[in-house]
Parts: sequence; C-alpha cells; structure tokens
Amino acid sequence: MNVFKIAWRSIQHRGFGSFLTILSMALGVMMVVAVLTIHGLVNQSFRSNNSFGYNIIVGARGGGLQLTLNSVYYLSKPVENIPYQYYLAFCDARTRSEDLKKSIAYQAQQHVVETTDSAAEGMGGLGLGSAICDAISADAFEYQQTSAMKIATDGVYKRYTHMAIPLCQGDYYVDPDTGAAFRCVGTIPEFFSDLVLDIDTEETFKFAQGRAFVEESPEHGFFEAVVGATVARRCDIKLGDKLKATHGDPNSSSAHIHEQDYTVVGIMEQAGTPHDGVVFLNMEGFFLMEDHAKTVEDDSVLGTGDDDDEDSEEEEPVDEFFADDDEVQSNVEQNGEAETESQPSATETTESKTELSDEEEFVRKQNATRIPLPVEQREVTSILVRTSKNDTFGTLGMYLPAQINEGFLDRTLEWTPYRPEQAQTAAQAVNPVMQVTSLLDTFVNPMRWLLLGLTAMICVVSALSILVGIYNSMSQRQGEIAVMRALGASRSKVMMIMLCESVMLALLGGLLGWVGGHALNAALSPLIEKNTGVTTGFFEFAPATELNMLFAGTLPESIGSIGVSPELLLIPALMVLAVIVGIYPALSAYRTDVSQSLGK
Repeated sequence: MNVFKIAWRSIQHRGFGSFLTILSMALGVMMVVAVLTIHGLVNQSFRSNNSFGYNIIVGARGGGLQLTLNSVYYLSKPVENIPYQYYLAFCDARTRSEDLKKSIAYQAQQHVVETTDSAAEGMGGLGLGSAICDAISADAFEYQQTSAMKIATDGVYKRYTHMAIPLCQGDYYVDPDTGAAFRCVGTIPEFFSDLVLDIDTEETFKFAQGRAFVEESPEHGFFEAVVGATVARRCDIKLGDKLKATHGDPNSSSAHIHEQDYTVVGIMEQAGTPHDGVVFLNMEGFFLMEDHAKTVEDDSVLGTGDDDDEDSEEEEPVDEFFADDDEVQSNVEQNGEAETESQPSATETTESKTELSDEEEFVRKQNATRIPLPVEQREVTSILVRTSKNDTFGTLGMYLPAQINEGFLDRTLEWTPYRPEQAQTAAQAVNPVMQVTSLLDTFVNPMRWLLLGLTAMICVVSALSILVGIYNSMSQRQGEIAVMRALGASRSKVMMIMLCESVMLALLGGLLGWVGGHALNAALSPLIEKNTGVTTGFFEFAPATELNMLFAGTLPESIGSIGVSPELLLIPALMVLAVIVGIYPALSAYRTDVSQSLGK
C-alpha cells in the first residue's frame, strides 16, 4: 500500500476529527476566496471605468465623490439638481437656439413683437410707415435674442467641449414580480452614439436587441426607453414592453408610480459596467412627467443682468490650441446651413407599424401632441463632459473645473427670467478620475489589505488546527507506527505519511473552501450588484495580479511581471503551509521507538 492510501485510511479512521479540521480550513479559505473575488471584481470595475468616456462631471454643489458615485456608478442619491442652462453652456449655437426658442422668455418676447406688429398696422392707418415700425420691432427682437438671451451664440464652454451629455435622476423602475429596484436615468439619444465606454478604444454601447430611443418618435412620442442587460435579464423585459417609473426612493412613503408608460425600444449588450443595471428614459419625456417640472417663481420674462456685464469681453479660459476639431468645423457650418452627424430619422429607426387598437391609437395621438417643457422649468442632475480631443494631456480636465467652481457660468444665466441668487454658484465640476483614484487609495485598498490580513490569520489558525489534530492523535497512533516499522516501513516513509496526511487535509479543506467561496459570491451577487453595480457569479475569478505585487517585488522582472489570479496561488500556498505545520508531527513519528511502542 502506498503512502497516499495509508494517509487517506488514517483520515477516514479519525473521521469526525478529520471532518472538523477540514471544515475549519474550508471556512478560512472560503473567506479568502470571497474577499479576493468580490474586492478584486469591484476594484477592477472601478479601475476599468476609470478611463470613462468623459473627463469632467458638472452637478450640484456638495461632495465631489458623491457627485462621481452618483453620475458614474449610480450608487448615491443626488443632492440637488442644477438649472438646464448649465448644460446649454457646453452646447453649440444650433442646440442652444432650438432649446431657447422653447423658453417662456422667448415666447413672451415673440408675443411682444406680435403686439407691436398689430399696433404698427393701426399706426400705419394714421399715416405712419408700417415698414418702419416693423423694422424697429424686428431690430428689438433680434437684440433680445442675440444680446439678452445669447440665442445665436455657442455656449461659453463649447469651444473646449467635444461632447456634453445631461443626466436626470430621481426615479426608479421597480419590477412588479420581484420588487427589485433599478435606477432610471433620463438622457438624450447622443448618450448611446457619442458617449464611449473607454476614451482609449473609442468603443461605444452595443445593443443586443432593438435600438436607441430617438428624441421624438411618431409612434411613442417622447416616451421611449432603453434598458441595461442586467435589468432585462432579471426582470424578463422584452422589446415593446411598457414600463412605469416610480418617483423617488421606492422605500420611501412619499414614493408614487408615474402614470406615464414608456415603451422599451432597445436592450443593451452586457458591458460589465454600471450601465447594465439602469433603465434609460428619453429626457424630453422625463421632463414631462408629473413632479419633474420646476416652478417658475418670477413672472418677469427678461434678464436683469447689468449692461456692463453683457457688453464685457468674456474671459477665455485656455489657449485656442485646445479648441475642439469638431467645434472648428461647426463654426463654419453654423446657423443650420450644414450639420455634421445627425440622428437617424424616427421613421427609419422605428419598427414597421402594426395594427393598433383604439386605446393604443389614442395613446399614440396623445403622446404626439405633448410639447417639450420650457427651458426655465428644466433641471438636470449632472452633465458628463468630454473636453476637446486636442487636449491630449488632460489639461482641460484639470483646469475647467476650477473655472466652473468659481461661478464663471453666471453670464450664461443672464436671460433667465427668475435668476435666483444661488444660480451663479449652483454647480460644481469635478474630475472623475481623480475622485475615483482618491477613493481607491484612501479607503478601498487599505480595507482590502485589512480584510486579507484577517482572512490570512483565519487560514493560519485553521492550519494550526491540522497540527493540533495530528499531534494529539500521535499518542493513539504509536502502536500503528510501530507496526508499520515492524513490517518494514522506514522512518522516512512514516514521516512522509504524516506529511501527506497534513497536505491532504489542507487540500480537501482548500477545495471545499474554494467551492464554498464561489457559492457565497453567487449567493451575494444580487446584493453586490445592487450596491456596486458589479455582477459576481460562481465562475467569476479574482482579477489577475502581477506576481511582484504579491511577493513585494522580490522576483525577477521577467517572472514578476506575469499576471496571475491570486486564487490560483491559494491552493499551492495551503499545501506549503500544511507541510510546514505537519513537520513537527512527522518528526515525532520519525522518532517513534518501535520496541517501546510494540510493548504497549
């Protein structure tokens, strides 16, 4: 009989004691595996999303980390919203013109012009030239557009902006069957076409089914939705399903379900990012739902800014070199004469129409008659800004936040009818990469080493239990050892049997703990996904780490630079530990006196 069979029979003979020893080792290994895997995947998600598709986040004043967690990972609740005009400060003249013409101020000024025209007709009957009155009226209206409202100019930061995407939060989608809650985010169609997952690769979002929503669909109006892969899988959502958003925190007593239905037109591919657990709503429809419109507190319609401020030269934050290439091209094609990339027409992107019931036809017509919310009543939670592509070294990502935090956007708010005092200082801007890096270095990594230290101590204690178990059995096994020696077993073979028994106990405990650790990951997956946006499963392994990181840089560069998952090193490490703790019982067996033991 070979050494391994003898060691296995010895383990079986001491069944209950061996089981307890294996269980204690398994519990330690399970905790190590869970910590390595969960922390590793969460840390990897934070770091892999550290590139982002943008380098500035603009939102309400408060904590920079809170703004980053809320806008990037959808983890924290938004503190407050900011005026929609902050978003327009990063837009080109055409976008600003389209939105500002929907404002109360613009419509009021148009009414003044129409009234003046009517009066001019009457004055023309008195012998005054109506053409002169019309010219005066047109000049006044043009001045109001270009000077007070800045309707025909780019936003103050457009020159240095490649892309700006607004986000509106505050609602949740609650699955009627499971009760699982997912964040609803109102945004624009450019979120799916212009925003990239990684600036380095320029990879954009992909759809498993359907398409991105359009600004206004002939079939669904402003009420289309796109769901992330995780939401679709867990809630069994299909294309064409109707969703209702819940206003506010679903666990709050003040939460209520909006009556408005959203039609699912797209399901995104799994990207391994927090976007997988989000329901994206058309922002225009988001504004039109109840309790989403901001109250206009001032009845006036004209800005009250000082003339000196209006006529003053706006400060140029940085050198012309950083002007975005796309912006230079858009200056040539301004005022709507030419347009670069445009969204596909709603007719092209919607599915072929089928026969609609009377109720569906009524809803379709009702949605088609809804008009966009005026600018004065709009707010956004945050704005994702990607600065000029010419900003190779990220200078603007460091410089512009300071400019925005100093209230440089007050000039863009001069035309706003109510102009609250806090408008100039309502927003802050942060660099998300700096915020995430600070979080990892300050809190996450120290916590990781603390948890690993604790779990390593558990493994050491479990290994000592192997030592105690084998050593305590030595007094009962003196006779067995003496018989083996009498039958011809050498001292070294007896010693090897003890070491093999120790290694087998550690190996069984390690394998059982590895399976248990991954089972724990799968069981905790819904909770982890809810709080971090990261999906963990049974077959998810701890991310690879360079060997020099694990061995404190003591290995040669050729070997130390190899990336290996810490889990793959765990079992070999346990076997080495088992050999170390098994040496003493093995030496005791080696020194056993055959004559004395046989005589007992």
